[in-house]
Amino acid sequence: MRGQVLTVDGVTGEGAIVGDDGARYRYAAADVHPSSSPLEVGQRVDFVVGEARQAREIFVMQPGAPRGESPSTGVRRGAFDLGRVIQRTFTSISQNAAVFFGAAVMLVGIPSALAAFGQGDLMTTASGSSFLFVAFGTVLYLVGLYILQGVVVKAAVNGFHDKSTSFGDAFNVGIQMFLPLLGLGIVAGLGMVLGYALLIVPGVILTVLWSVAAPAVVVEKRGIMESLQRSRDLTRGYRWPVFGLLVIYLLLSWIVGGAIGGLNLALGGSFDASPNLGLNLITTPIMNIVSGVVASAGVAALYYELRTAKEGAGPEDLASVFD
Repeated sequence: MRGQVLTVDGVTGEGAIVGDDGARYRYAAADVHPSSSPLEVGQRVDFVVGEARQAREIFVMQPGAPRGESPSTGVRRGAFDLGRVIQRTFTSISQNAAVFFGAAVMLVGIPSALAAFGQGDLMTTASGSSFLFVAFGTVLYLVGLYILQGVVVKAAVNGFHDKSTSFGDAFNVGIQMFLPLLGLGIVAGLGMVLGYALLIVPGVILTVLWSVAAPAVVVEKRGIMESLQRSRDLTRGYRWPVFGLLVIYLLLSWIVGGAIGGLNLALGGSFDASPNLGLNLITTPIMNIVSGVVASAGVAALYYELRTAKEGAGPEDLASVFD
């Protein structure tokens, strides 16, 4: 959420912000981001809405004093905040749940169910139709995953600027960005596979360096190689925090996967599969839907945070990119 500082108590540091939605939000001194200067009446701020209309994680967009400004642009630059990225990720998911999960069910869930049906059938009959279901479902899943990236990035970035996005608008962007994202996925995927083959570490480095290349394609409409370079530039100076964020998301994925595997074991299957076709048709799509939405929203939030930290809070070209 964005807004403007309405009142400031010079003694306690408490005050009020009027949001762009017209509502009034209270805040305490502890809610102001440590890297920001003391708030002043009239300043534009970016914040997260907490319970009981309490403004949290307040970040100054246009400080009243020149301290901390870029000498060439006059734009305030902030500090990378790992917690804010995670918070924005799940706030974005909750605010755009219908768009995100509606698209994910269509693009990822249904293809996953087709592939899971074929895999289950292979365990019993191994017919030609089983292989067809697996192949067709897998191809549709991969296509849908790239389209979903465009859908989620579109809606998430708009949401960071308090702009709502219809399902149709987001889906159109996903379709338009499919081929560029597919090309990016092939180039980056080949590079990462080669990197992981070379004692793993180079692959980890490339994963971090290229972590926000997809939003650069969707938001800034850059080419494949230009987007990879753009991601390298944005992550420079923040690569350890970005690595930490990727580890957190990986651990979350393992936890969800472990829960699914435990359910399979409880129902008589192995840890990574179940003889119960009905269970596979439920658990496989759900896991792919959730992981696809969280990964895409997380990358969008990371991209937004890196641009805020390196180029100033809420650059106007980012705010109006889909206008």
